[in-house]
Amino acid sequence: MSFSGWLADRLILQPTRHDIHVPERTSSLFLRDETELEIWVHHINSDGREKPDLYLLEFPGTASRAEHSTDFLEGCWGSLRVEIWAVNPPGYGKSSGTASLKKLSAMAEHALQELRQVAGDIPLIVAGGSLGSVSALYLAARYPVAGLLVQNPPALREVILAQSAWWSFNWATRLIAAQIPSELDSIANARRATAPAVIVSAQQDRIVPPHIQHQIIDAYKGPINILTMPDADHDTPLKAHDLKQLRSLAVWLYSAATASPEAPTVGAVPDKNEGHCRHTAPCRKA
Repeated sequence: MSFSGWLADRLILQPTRHDIHVPERTSSLFLRDETELEIWVHHINSDGREKPDLYLLEFPGTASRAEHSTDFLEGCWGSLRVEIWAVNPPGYGKSSGTASLKKLSAMAEHALQELRQVAGDIPLIVAGGSLGSVSALYLAARYPVAGLLVQNPPALREVILAQSAWWSFNWATRLIAAQIPSELDSIANARRATAPAVIVSAQQDRIVPPHIQHQIIDAYKGPINILTMPDADHDTPLKAHDLKQLRSLAVWLYSAATASPEAPTVGAVPDKNEGHCRHTAPCRKA
């Protein structure tokens, strides 16, 4: 690996392997091509003995882990029974190998393949916060998932270039940005993704600037709803009124994910210049 590739991995991924005690969740290791992928499973509104209404495949953000709770994914489903499969990428937790951006696409495909074998015809939504949204968008652009739910999604190359103040020379920033694998281009993937989507977007985000998030939002091809948090930074927790609005959007997402593809569409497509909602179901702006 080149020094610039190593530096990009170090700056973006920040993996950890220490033990995290989460007795309410169970973990499994899935073997593929001599590598093991650790996935943690937990249930919302269920003890796990009955089939869920929905599966959620979750990818963690920078320096996060599958063991961590994620409020924007776990607190919005009302009475739906949801089973969440949270993935530790290579180099995180007990997943084998070293952390690398180049491994994220294969990791995401491996996790999706394992969950599909269990999910059958139950809807499967891909999800992730921050860096995790990159893997979720990668899958949504290439596989027929039922939906997408992400928070503060970065376009990695653009985020690095926007942080040029880190470096004394612009060429160093460009060199690191060039290490982002082309398949992880979230703007390009948004143009290909057709699944219904909900995106949570912090408008005071100092890590993923809002104008970069909106490049992904504006490019997204499928039906989309946005929860805008005007005063939130990148890691600001959702407040009660945010969760209330998100629950409304989760109802829409589940309905869109389970709608028959033969069903007639309803409603009009809003003006793209509004930049918040673009789909064929009634529009909700949060």
